[in-house]
Amino acid sequence: MNYPELWQIRFSMYPEKARWALDYKGVPHVRRSLLPGPHVVTLMPRFGQKAMPILRHAGRVLKNSATVVDYVERTWPDPPLYPADPQQRARVLEIQKWFDDEIGPALRRAAFFEWLPHTEYAARVFASGLPEWQQKVYAWSFPCIRAVMCMDMQIGAGGAETGRELTEEALDFVVRHAARTGYLVGNRFTIADLTAATVLQATCLPPEYPATTPEPRPAGWQRWLKRWRDHPGLDYVRRMYREHRGQSCAVSE
Repeated sequence: MNYPELWQIRFSMYPEKARWALDYKGVPHVRRSLLPGPHVVTLMPRFGQKAMPILRHAGRVLKNSATVVDYVERTWPDPPLYPADPQQRARVLEIQKWFDDEIGPALRRAAFFEWLPHTEYAARVFASGLPEWQQKVYAWSFPCIRAVMCMDMQIGAGGAETGRELTEEALDFVVRHAARTGYLVGNRFTIADLTAATVLQATCLPPEYPATTPEPRPAGWQRWLKRWRDHPGLDYVRRMYREHRGQSCAVSE
């Protein structure tokens, strides 16, 4: 069968958006999982870019999470992630864009500022699911990979402070907008909820997220999670994952 082929990093918010959309709609697909850093060597010759997710299907190549989700929605419309009402549809796409463009990169800088210094742990989280020898090699090379990641994503103290402020703003946003119906727009789960929960999952690491962060977690990871643990927005994130994340529809990974 001509299964959709999803190129991804397992522990990454934007590939998680694509995974979740495919799983939510029950679409069987193949996942091609790569490691941060070495992924560039694989992706650039094939696709001319290093960012993921990338979805390949029926002769098409879809790049970036919003484009992938839009293709998934049009190709497999049920159950829908876009509202039928035009105004609600415009609003959910607006929220998706805000989380994608503003909140996601800022939150990632803030989280990685505290997570990446823990070399062995961070490397093994990124390499989860791979054979032990590959995890060891990746952990050995991670200091160099981390340096490139910090430069590429502009990870530093100033960016981390801004990221924490925007993370709190986003958590306040989901509390405020989901107060009436439990969802950000209308009275059902949409791409706005999927995107918000995906971006904000790093504040609480819900157990349904399909990449493990085993305990005990090192000090930087604990400090980051402790910062948000009393925020009511985490109830929304956990509920979205618990009620809507569902099971993987990957036929191979």
